[in-house]
Amino acid sequence: MRIKSMHIFFLLGCFIAFNTPSIAQTVSVQINVTGLSNSKGTIVIGLYKSATDFPEYEANYKNATVDTSSPSYTFNNLEEGTYAIAVWHDENNNKKLDKNLFGIPKEKYGFSKNKFGKLGPPDFDEVSFNVKNGKTTTFKIKLK
Repeated sequence: MRIKSMHIFFLLGCFIAFNTPSIAQTVSVQINVTGLSNSKGTIVIGLYKSATDFPEYEANYKNATVDTSSPSYTFNNLEEGTYAIAVWHDENNNKKLDKNLFGIPKEKYGFSKNKFGKLGPPDFDEVSFNVKNGKTTTFKIKLK
């Protein structure tokens, strides 16, 4: 009888252990933007999880629009993983990075790690970073 009840408790313990959702730790990514030339419009921040989507605004993983008077934002409750950031100063609030006839941006922009591409945006691999559980990663992004 005693062995039977021990088996029942063991099986009950296994059932609880394997059917209880694990508590996932989350991470935060804080972005502080510098290099604004005026206070018009807003700052648009895109957070990306893959090279396929980077840096298209409509395809980002998460995004935020912040006022130029307070140019910082924190993405909270992210999962551990690899991310990249693209930021631009949307001076006319049209939700796109305005470019001239030759495709050169007319509005200031920046990326995580303050890296820029030679003839276009940098590759995802150049600006991506890893975040670990329970940590806050902070970036100071200077617009160009």
